[in-house]
Amino acid sequence: MSLKKIVCFALVLVLSMGVLSAQAATLKRAWMEYEDYSGKRAEQSVTDAKTLRELSKILLSARDNKAKLDGCTLNCTLFCMTGSGKIVDFACATDGCPYIQNRANGDTYNLGVEYQRFWEIFSKIRDGMGLEASAVFNW
Repeated sequence: MSLKKIVCFALVLVLSMGVLSAQAATLKRAWMEYEDYSGKRAEQSVTDAKTLRELSKILLSARDNKAKLDGCTLNCTLFCMTGSGKIVDFACATDGCPYIQNRANGDTYNLGVEYQRFWEIFSKIRDGMGLEASAVFNW
């Protein structure tokens, strides 16, 4: 096999691996479940491709903003299903703290400037929290 063919084959292999990893990182579905200590519940699912891309961007941005939990109340769980079918879940603070926590490894991330948009995406959950929880948000 000539060097040119080997280089072309290697390039095709690398590009196809990049496409596969990009597909695996794409969110196929996301849903959130909320329950407070009084038994109030809310659920919301996101399947719209545009919103899922935006949510993926928010979560990837948060990954670079590691934080300490600081005793925040985590009453929500966000489940994210990737294109490969893997489900990743995050505990989400519901008391005005801008934090989410990866439930698999305990790492905590700050949503930063995307905090407001994150809760706009999950507005049904936010609305389902009732007056007690909504008082901590700035909307």
